[in-house]
Amino acid sequence: METDLRAEAFWAERLGCAENAFSVAGPTLVPHPRGNSLYAFATGSSLVVMAPAALHAAIRSLADPRALLTREGALALGRPIARLVGPARIAYLQRLLSTAPEAIELGSAADPSLQRLRAAVTAEEWQHANLDAATPPLFGIAADGEIAAAAGAERLQDAVAHIGVLAHPAFRGRGLARRAVQATAAAAQARGLLPQYQTLAANAPALAIAAALGFELFATTLSADFSS
Repeated sequence: METDLRAEAFWAERLGCAENAFSVAGPTLVPHPRGNSLYAFATGSSLVVMAPAALHAAIRSLADPRALLTREGALALGRPIARLVGPARIAYLQRLLSTAPEAIELGSAADPSLQRLRAAVTAEEWQHANLDAATPPLFGIAADGEIAAAAGAERLQDAVAHIGVLAHPAFRGRGLARRAVQATAAAAQARGLLPQYQTLAANAPALAIAAALGFELFATTLSADFSS
């Protein structure tokens, strides 16, 4: 499908591999720009692994290279892990969305109407939502007279809109975050961008938002930084 082809072209450039790497059984190994990190990226039966050249032989010798999508698999390479993120899911829309009519356009993450939302969450939650990197406009959904959920998209390679979303703890579970993501995705599509939704595989509420809006799984990833 066209969406898959656009996603493959985008990730081939980011990973430094050929686009046909996503149509062959893995692993396809490429050097990691950081000499002490690993990034495993699996689509269907394919697997692309960014890793230090010194680890390529060990990866090829694994009985099941797709085990690198787990902490145990990464540890099997024999290096202690300082930081691990994943497994995570990356999904894309295969259909057009209409905007959420109640969505409020916001200038940026510095918009004054977002101050109460920002104050209600931890610094880590705000950072993970990636709203500071979003290209205006962002979109908010109001409840009880304040912005209770907000979403925005970081523009990547003039091709992909990487969506982040955040909801006030007191208003979660009401579908507000879903409607903010809907408005953000619809705006991205109107600009010719491919909406991308990424979340940890363990984050059930975030996965539910993706499923409700029609995002379809494209890849599973795991990122690891090894101790020096």
